[in-house]
Amino acid sequence: MLLLAACSSIEYNSTNSPKMEVSVDHTPFYRNGPLQGNGPDLSLAKGDEVEVLRKEIGYSFVRIFDGQNGYVANEALKLSTVPQPADAPQASPSPAPKPVAAPTAASDAQATNTPAKLGFRY
Repeated sequence: MLLLAACSSIEYNSTNSPKMEVSVDHTPFYRNGPLQGNGPDLSLAKGDEVEVLRKEIGYSFVRIFDGQNGYVANEALKLSTVPQPADAPQASPSPAPKPVAAPTAASDAQATNTPAKLGFRY
């Protein structure tokens, strides 16, 4: 008995599309699909980053560095290790200012009731 799986794909949008990178030395990039008659349009090199727009069986529809959309074999991709802006290290915050002790009633009395202020002369 032969069972066929339904064709499935995973769609992504700009907020959840995974960043992947090429994990093999070179992989073909097809603008019109992997079965186009004239061969690949480009060759992507190891480490090139792509944004996955739709993952299908065998191939992913991706956007490459120059904005072109096309297809790359799933087996040639892995999750990107390049830090994204949200993942980039943040500058350490400035240290909090040190608190200054508030004057107490006793220190206020001492400061305001000095002999010079009370009119005493020495």
